[in-house]
Amino acid sequence: MENKIKNIEKHYNVKFVDEWDNECNFYIYEESTADGYSVYVATQNTHQISVDENIYYYDSDLSMAMMEAVQNVDNNKIYVDDMDNYWFEEAIEELTEELTEELTNKIK
Repeated sequence: MENKIKNIEKHYNVKFVDEWDNECNFYIYEESTADGYSVYVATQNTHQISVDENIYYYDSDLSMAMMEAVQNVDNNKIYVDDMDNYWFEEAIEELTEELTEELTNKIK
């Protein structure tokens, strides 16, 4: 998995970090609601969070949010609070498949 992460970081010019840094360009992390439920945040700006665009009830949706951030946002640093979560690995696997396909098509 480590090599796949390094390949994604190199190709997309991005760095995944698990220590909070106010200089990150994108953040994915878990928060708790007032009544104790977990929700998940995926945002470029932690000071302007939109409930309908940046809050996820299910962590399974975070893999798509991360993939879109990697591919479509000028990111050079993405904060991920737990890189051992299945959704992070799922996103890395999918990005690796897409990258492999892209490179294979260039060779043809």
